[in-house]
Amino acid sequence: MAVTETTTESWGSRLGSSIKGVLVGGALFLLGFPVLFWNEGNSVKTARAIDEGEGACIAVESNAKVDAENDGKLVHMTGKADTKDVLSDATFGVSATAIHLKRSVEMYQWVEERHTTEKKKVGGSVEKTTTYTYKKDWVSSAIDSSGFKEAGHDNPGSIEFPEEEQYASSVSFGAFRLSERQIRKIGSSQGFVITNGFQCALPRVQIAGNTIYVPNAETRNNALNNRDVATQTRIGDMRVTFRVVYPHDISLIAKQKGDTFIDYTAKNGKKLNYLRDGIEDAAAMFESARSSNAVMTWLIRLGGFLLMFFGLSMVFKPLSVLADVLPILGDIVGMGTGLVAGLIALVCSLVTIAIAWIFYRPILGIILLAAAGFLAWKLIQKRKAAKAAASGAAPAS
Repeated sequence: MAVTETTTESWGSRLGSSIKGVLVGGALFLLGFPVLFWNEGNSVKTARAIDEGEGACIAVESNAKVDAENDGKLVHMTGKADTKDVLSDATFGVSATAIHLKRSVEMYQWVEERHTTEKKKVGGSVEKTTTYTYKKDWVSSAIDSSGFKEAGHDNPGSIEFPEEEQYASSVSFGAFRLSERQIRKIGSSQGFVITNGFQCALPRVQIAGNTIYVPNAETRNNALNNRDVATQTRIGDMRVTFRVVYPHDISLIAKQKGDTFIDYTAKNGKKLNYLRDGIEDAAAMFESARSSNAVMTWLIRLGGFLLMFFGLSMVFKPLSVLADVLPILGDIVGMGTGLVAGLIALVCSLVTIAIAWIFYRPILGIILLAAAGFLAWKLIQKRKAAKAAASGAAPAS
């Protein structure tokens, strides 16, 4: 079944909302400046800290003993992260000698999907048609069905056995101990294999492969109901899987402190503490750190540009709404303001990054500032050409 809902928003209401959005848009636009400036400084500081760390790092051949001479120094070591801790899930009876054990749970629920279309009308109003459709699916979080548009699609409201994870409290690394933060960095998880002799602690469940199917409460409370949960699924049923991180080889770069490790603080205050799964030499780990820094820098640059772009789009929105008295005119104005917002946001982003680079990296900053100036000049020339064309097309009086 599907439910269709049609609403109409008047031109005046749309204009009022767009005017209110100008303040929010202005704030978003202004926020882009400090975000971009901070990002460039953070990127440079991180890169310099990595360079400093690579120059100071000592490659320790073996972690079999604690060498007091390396205390307080940045060291690179490889070896096995090991533990004797047994992590147990008491609810299901799953246990393993492991560094990390995670229970993942999905519940079979009703899902409401929305699809909205808009149609502009002469006069500036907008007619919105929203279609609500419903399907059953496995979902990892509880869906509140109380607000569904159509009745009869009721969900339990909460997952009886939610996701849960545990970490070993003690993980050795040769003669060393890993810190809690380092333990949580260890990855390379794999699916927990349920053996033939496994007995689940929760009664009335079914096991298929490595998945535990848990009937909903109604079925579990009915001793006569023996349906196959895996093939005859009902709302409220759950399927449970486990992932586990077993002891394995890792590589780390950190500051040695006694028989454990802490952050290495560079001269500019940036902290270094790297851990990778598998065996990697120091050069490869520092290169990975540089790559991560570059990716994060570009993501934040994109984020700063989008803050400016969407902020300016909101500032210019009243213009397209005003023009929506004739829908086609509103579309033309909307495309035009969108293009202008994009160009201004790009120029402002480049100028902000250039100023930051002049502060942190002068040569690159001057080059970027010149590029931003060229874009700004092209934008001004384009506007002048458009005005000249409009004047030439105007009839003589």
